[in-house]
Amino acid sequence: MQQGRRKDRPGRWEAFAAAVCFFGGILAALVGSLLTAATWALGADLHPGLRAVGTILLVITIPLLIFAGYCLDWMERKVKSHSTKKFEGK
Repeated sequence: MQQGRRKDRPGRWEAFAAAVCFFGGILAALVGSLLTAATWALGADLHPGLRAVGTILLVITIPLLIFAGYCLDWMERKVKSHSTKKFEGK
């Protein structure tokens, strides 16, 4: 009986995944921007790996933020379906 209730109830994994992706996306954007700026100041020839890591972090920012939004929508859908089932008497 407890498993059925647990399946209907909105979980904490969606909130955790959304928070990790959101803060990870923001952190990736900041660190990527700093690394890219550092390659401009130091010269890309001296540190080609630094430039690559900065670019990768800047590119990863967009999918992380999109996935965070998806997790928030998924969590909201579960909350709405849980509240309608409660009012329907199920």
